[in-house]
Amino acid sequence: MGRGRDEDRLDVIRDLIQQRPEQKPAWIAQQLGVDKKIVQRALLQLEDRGDLIYEDDRGRLCWFGQSK
Repeated sequence: MGRGRDEDRLDVIRDLIQQRPEQKPAWIAQQLGVDKKIVQRALLQLEDRGDLIYEDDRGRLCWFGQSK
């Protein structure tokens, strides 16, 4: 069975964070044309699947790799 749309969306969000570090979730939501809450949930899902994402005290995001 193939990967679902959620995994594809998570990959797109991860790719945006990698390509444009230090952007805020609202910027990612705007790029994707989705609500900011969708991106916030996706960040939790990314962490659950092992993506290491850091959000600083100003809300800017950086991706540091995957945990093993």
